[in-house]
Amino acid sequence: MSRRPILVPLQLVSVAAAIAFLAGCSGGSSSIAPKPQGALTAIGQGNKSATPYSCPATGTIVYVADVAVNTVNVYKGQFAGQAACGQITTGLSEPGGMVVQTTTHDLYVSNFGGANVQVYHRGQTTPYNTYTDPSVQDVADVAVAPDGTVFAANFHKRNRTERGSISTWVGGPNGGTFVGNFPMAISRDGYNVTVNKNGEVYFTEVTKHQSGALWKMRCPAGVCGAQTRIAGVVFEFPGGMQFNDRGNLVAIDQAGIADTFNLPNPNPRTFPLAGQPDAMALSGLDHHLFVADYRNHDAAEYSYPSGKLIGTVQGNPVGLPDGIAIDP
Repeated sequence: MSRRPILVPLQLVSVAAAIAFLAGCSGGSSSIAPKPQGALTAIGQGNKSATPYSCPATGTIVYVADVAVNTVNVYKGQFAGQAACGQITTGLSEPGGMVVQTTTHDLYVSNFGGANVQVYHRGQTTPYNTYTDPSVQDVADVAVAPDGTVFAANFHKRNRTERGSISTWVGGPNGGTFVGNFPMAISRDGYNVTVNKNGEVYFTEVTKHQSGALWKMRCPAGVCGAQTRIAGVVFEFPGGMQFNDRGNLVAIDQAGIADTFNLPNPNPRTFPLAGQPDAMALSGLDHHLFVADYRNHDAAEYSYPSGKLIGTVQGNPVGLPDGIAIDP
């Protein structure tokens, strides 16, 4: 799971700005947007040589989304410098936050450039389902509740008339049933979303004061109610987050920290992470923490909760890791 977009290095901002200028800021993009539509894709020019898919049908596999080359790399087992056993490219446009639904083993991918959520069966490289908010949102992250409700955290509305929000669907074939779009309170931009085992929805946003805030709400059947800010929890810049099997919230701060919150206590247990981590996922088998590292251009595996580095895998050439998910 991740948020989209990441803290883009200066050189990429410059390239993105140049692309936007040369394109005349077409396609509804704003010249002052953090990432003009399609800019990062233009940097990487897409993945021109996809790896044949040879990943196992059972056992642990890890998905790493690359926003610059419109690719999800797939790895098997623990990270130890191995090459990807497969890649997903079909249906992707600037993929970011991801999650695997544990009951179905389906992969849900937030598709920033496509303004939707794409869903893939394990072992398949073509999406079989797509969730779309008719108001056209730039999707940053995705989560699936225990009852199958699908949630998308939106960076903002494509035409910039709305800032961060949450979109919801009753899960099902043919895009499910769209329920509604719920603006985030005092939002500047929306980033991450996750759901605990009791169905409570937690999301992060960046406020007008440039700090990352954590909120929660309940959304029975996708109808979201009042939003409550979690007092005392502030991120320098929010990354991915997920609840562990003890019901604690594990969250990544792009400052290079893994936080574990026993909410409502706002003071987390922490350990340092390398680089600039912008996405994370916890494995269901060995409770390892997997991180997409934007600065080091790789994905890393840590023991949890000790924080010991186990191994890394290198990212795509000219790529930008921006999402990660594990099955199981």
